[in-house]
Amino acid sequence: MPNHTLQADRAVVRPGLILAAMSAAFAMSVAPVAAQQQAPMLDSMVEDGSLPPVEERLPENPLVVEPVDSIGTYGGTWRSALRGTGDTGWISRTLNYDGLVRYNREWNEIIPNLAESWEANEDGTEYTFTLREGLKWSDGTPFTSEDVAFAVELVQHPDYPVGGTFMTDPNNPMSAEVVDETTFKFIFERPKGLLLDELASVNGITVVSLQKAYCGQFFPGVNENADQLAQDEGYDNWAFMMEDKCAWGQEIERWANPDLPFMNAWVISEPWTANASQVVFERNPYYWKVDPEGNQLPYIDRLTMRVSESTEEITLMALNGEIDFSDRHITTVANQPIFFDGQEQGDYRLGREVYAFSNTTVLQLNFNHPDEAMRELIHNKDFRIGLSHGINRQEIIDAVYTSQGEPFQVAPRPESQFYDEEMAKQYTEYDPELAIEHLEAAGLTETNSQGIRLMENGEPLTLTIDVISALRPEWIDVLELVQLQLEEIGVDVEINNIDRTLFYDKRPSGDYDAQIWQGDGGLDVIQEPRYYFPANGESAWAFQWQAWYNGTDPEIASEPVDWAKRQMELYDELKASPEAEDRNALMEEILAIAKEEFPLIGIGLFPDGYYIAKNNLRNVPDQMSQAWLFPTPAPYDPFQWYYADAGQ
Repeated sequence: MPNHTLQADRAVVRPGLILAAMSAAFAMSVAPVAAQQQAPMLDSMVEDGSLPPVEERLPENPLVVEPVDSIGTYGGTWRSALRGTGDTGWISRTLNYDGLVRYNREWNEIIPNLAESWEANEDGTEYTFTLREGLKWSDGTPFTSEDVAFAVELVQHPDYPVGGTFMTDPNNPMSAEVVDETTFKFIFERPKGLLLDELASVNGITVVSLQKAYCGQFFPGVNENADQLAQDEGYDNWAFMMEDKCAWGQEIERWANPDLPFMNAWVISEPWTANASQVVFERNPYYWKVDPEGNQLPYIDRLTMRVSESTEEITLMALNGEIDFSDRHITTVANQPIFFDGQEQGDYRLGREVYAFSNTTVLQLNFNHPDEAMRELIHNKDFRIGLSHGINRQEIIDAVYTSQGEPFQVAPRPESQFYDEEMAKQYTEYDPELAIEHLEAAGLTETNSQGIRLMENGEPLTLTIDVISALRPEWIDVLELVQLQLEEIGVDVEINNIDRTLFYDKRPSGDYDAQIWQGDGGLDVIQEPRYYFPANGESAWAFQWQAWYNGTDPEIASEPVDWAKRQMELYDELKASPEAEDRNALMEEILAIAKEEFPLIGIGLFPDGYYIAKNNLRNVPDQMSQAWLFPTPAPYDPFQWYYADAGQ
């Protein structure tokens, strides 16, 4: 794989195309044109000697970031909110997006970050990265290749509680090799064509989040007394201490330990504890980015996040002007008129977000259902087609989404290069008579006295659909309409509103008829294929098949049907291909199979969303893309946001 940059040939979000290496010359801006400056809140610490001068804290070549609109001013507090005690996603989206590489704001190139350059060999089995000289963790300790290698060692340890990363892929083992303080290699047994995409996504953070100097004291591989240290501190063994101290596989613990060093713009100062009413982050004095005038970033001094169990409370905070920026939990279709009308009183504005999601609501029937009769029915394509024709999508779109969107299956969005109108629109026509024809073709010819169709074992057909209304309240409204519509064709639907923990806990056992989620993979098609084939643990529709594919949970893994196995073979080829053109062709084959087999049922194309921002908050783009792997707003560089009146 040569060392060059591929340019997108049309203005479409296509992160899967941009996997070529880039040199340090392709920085985000030019070199600083002025002496380096720091935030006033750090002046006293430099004066009393508790903090080195700014020029000693920055690397030799800090990353120069061009502001969205203007050079900012220092100061201020960004106020937002967390929903409950597990809302780690918002923290990841705001401040935890500083990996080795990253996506640019347009989401069409991978650009340098902690690594100033990289290159790959011809077959994509060996990647060499060069770090910026003089990088430092938030505690002032140098960030070096040893830290990256240590993180790989920890993640690959047999006791690591989380799998599913490029470092733990049993089908393509890898190792990390330290060349010198700033140079290291990732070496794979087989070609790894999607490595840079993985590193540029939100999933690329772990490899730069485990400092050897701090976390090594809890690891027997570095400290032979680690187990004794753990027992002295009340832990059963070193692994439990590592989870607690270094968020080793436990995301929430990352924000509970203020001693844990980071490379982010802000670091934890008031930790996330079980009874915390708020979480606070303050600027990292060793942050390694500057603006074109040499001002050390971030501009904003601190972040405060109110911990609330109520979306209604967070909504009221925003309406009262107590949220400076948010696009999470409260920015729903139902709330949009309220927020639009409240702009003047709340002194905020609304901006546009284009979602990467393909669909508002994905009905995932469980192909691994433990009941044989139900499993055979779900495997019958006529059954799935019948359900699809029995859903009045336009009624749902009009009633729940205020006529925003259009009937749509689980398929790439129209903005994607993979868009296939036939795939997106098949079986979306509301036609109860046609629906009944397909249901009867699937063997559902008899009904009971209530008009509910009987399965071949004589049991009435009842579909229980799991949903998390706390995540998206409108899903209940969608399902209530689906319930009424499918009743007309003889299908009984029960809505099972549960919490997120139980929702996920049910997947290994397969103890569910169906689950509801949003349609990820509308734009990030290659990177997020969970609904096109059983790709990962989010493929709830075939959880046991994905376990077979990924080599995880062998006790519940089951061999997929032939068409799903063929998709898996194609995706393995895709992952091994160093050329974007070949990867795209392979993805088209995978999509063609998904189109033919029609495993999932969608409702409507996900409409554009919006964010809320205070009127004095600057350098926030008017429009943003929204995804998880592209964790908005982090790719839009909140560290260069500032308050227009901060210096007043």
